[in-house]
Amino acid sequence: IEALRDESNRIDVPASLLGRGEHYALEVDGDSMIDAGILDGDMVLIQRCETADNGSIVVALVDDEEVTLKRLRRKGESVALEPANTKYETRIFGPNRVKIQGQLIGLMRKY
Repeated sequence: IEALRDESNRIDVPASLLGRGEHYALEVDGDSMIDAGILDGDMVLIQRCETADNGSIVVALVDDEEVTLKRLRRKGESVALEPANTKYETRIFGPNRVKIQGQLIGLMRKY
């Protein structure tokens, strides 16, 4: 996923999609979430948060280096980041290696 840093890339989002708090948009780069209906080039709307429910699709920062959009699964002390594409494997990390950056609340797509 890629952050939209350029102010010229601002997008209008219907207020009905946004809840309380801070939000941002990311452009999807890759096909790891296609079975969840999230395609390469889609714009995902993210509500900034540091925690999320098990099973939520989240933006996760792994080892303070890699940012990824995956389904969150907690298994005991471990954190699993699960893709929605059988071509990719679920990755499992210790709890201190993954920081939740936000939760998916919407998706926008250009045709």
